[in-house]
Amino acid sequence: MTSGLLDNAAAIAERADALGLPHVAPLEAYAELLRQRHGDVPHFDPFDGGVGARLLVLLATPGPSTASIRFTSRDNPTGTARTLRRLFDASEIDRRETVLWNAVPWILPRQRNRLGVPRKRDIEDARNELPRLLSLLPRLEVVLLLGGIASEVASARIQQIGLTALVAPHPSPTNLAADRTAAGALARGFDLAASKLCVQS
Repeated sequence: MTSGLLDNAAAIAERADALGLPHVAPLEAYAELLRQRHGDVPHFDPFDGGVGARLLVLLATPGPSTASIRFTSRDNPTGTARTLRRLFDASEIDRRETVLWNAVPWILPRQRNRLGVPRKRDIEDARNELPRLLSLLPRLEVVLLLGGIASEVASARIQQIGLTALVAPHPSPTNLAADRTAAGALARGFDLAASKLCVQS
């Protein structure tokens, strides 16, 4: 598998061909169940650690995309993904130890040509779907919650089952531009996640 941006048909096809690999197949089955219940849901990235992940990085909702096959991935050609790549590289977290997902993983209807905002029902449904995901990650130790939606959906459940929950700002360009302290807080969150993984390894 060759890591690279998901900005062309060949790269997307290579990623799609890997979705049946053993480390990601159980997560894909979970995503398919979500599709049946809630509509369109992007795929997990098979280049991440899949069910062997020790770190779950939880974002908010799927971002904009025109791709025919969508992934929740640091390799997406977006500003948010670019920031994630930089943070993962700087913190030296092994990609094979990670899985990336959205707290509300289904694609929401656009509102006034903007990304949809989760309704109360979406938040409740996402909370109810989360335990199944966590049960598929037996090596999971740390969950990094990026932004308010991720915290609202997952914080209580993560702490309830005894995992380490870390909170940091969402890495979207809009959020980073609006809050000058967000970039530093994000970097500290990733560094802390890396240190927790080192201590617990």
